[in-house]
Amino acid sequence: MTFVKLILFLAAVGGAFYGADCWHKIDRAKTELQELRPELSQTQESLAYSKDAWVKYEALKIKADQAAATTAALKQQQESGEKNLKSALTEFTVLAASMNDAATKVRTSGASLTIPEIKLTDGRILKDAKVRKIEETQVSFMHSAGMGNVPVAQLPPSLLEQFDLGASSLTSAIDVTAAGLMAKTQQLDGLSLTCPIPLVEKPEKVELAAVIASKSFRGKAADEMEVIVNKIRYAKGTTISLDGAASGILKAVSALDGITNPQQQVKDTKVSSFPAKRASFSASRLGSELLSESLFILNGEEMWMVQVLFTSKSKAGRAIADNILSSVKIAPTP
Repeated sequence: MTFVKLILFLAAVGGAFYGADCWHKIDRAKTELQELRPELSQTQESLAYSKDAWVKYEALKIKADQAAATTAALKQQQESGEKNLKSALTEFTVLAASMNDAATKVRTSGASLTIPEIKLTDGRILKDAKVRKIEETQVSFMHSAGMGNVPVAQLPPSLLEQFDLGASSLTSAIDVTAAGLMAKTQQLDGLSLTCPIPLVEKPEKVELAAVIASKSFRGKAADEMEVIVNKIRYAKGTTISLDGAASGILKAVSALDGITNPQQQVKDTKVSSFPAKRASFSASRLGSELLSESLFILNGEEMWMVQVLFTSKSKAGRAIADNILSSVKIAPTP
């Protein structure tokens, strides 16, 4: 074998070995690629999921940022509104105080007024009537037949206007408006009402075998107005009478010291579709008039009592009491 042939032979053998090695490596690479395909597919799916998740995240982030911006704007509006309301309340309080002072002066000056004849709405006529005392709900007169208190509802329109009394009086309208501005909605264990007096839960225990639970919420204002909310839960099967509850309140209030001539009117009504009774009470006590407006509401084995107590010293007491009771709502028992 010549040298050239030897070189060619070695080149061929080497090329064969190299080619075989390359082919073997290619074959092994194919095998590995086949083994990697499931992992590659899984990786591609993971990347697609991650991309989808990122898109969703970005969308949520945009919404969160928008919500945060809206919340900040609403908070700013709320703070601005509260500031304006506080300023308005301050101005209104000054106006109300001024109007009440003016009305008090008019009523005080009228306390010595003598009127030849007063025709009351119930048909009575007072001769030579001298005004002794003027209150929000009544006027005390001394007249030819004696003396006594006349409820505002029985006074003629001329005197109501002269002394700024009754439902249409300016001072009453101001007091009712002021109470409405200060009123807040309060949630009391299933009952809600709008009231200018904060109500706080007080310990209450009812000593009756049929009563399995009771709660009481109370609040009192400086002008002798008091709001009481009682919730009583009876044992299942107990017969509950709303008329009996109203009669019980009449009996309890009538037993107070100094009470004379107690009177009560009860009528049917509904509160949040539940059967209810509305009771109006009045009585003379210690030289003034004691009044109350009450609701008795039945919801299954639960009975609610909402009572507003006030006197002739309570400014616009009846109108405020009506507003409180008309706002009462009861949530259904779950």
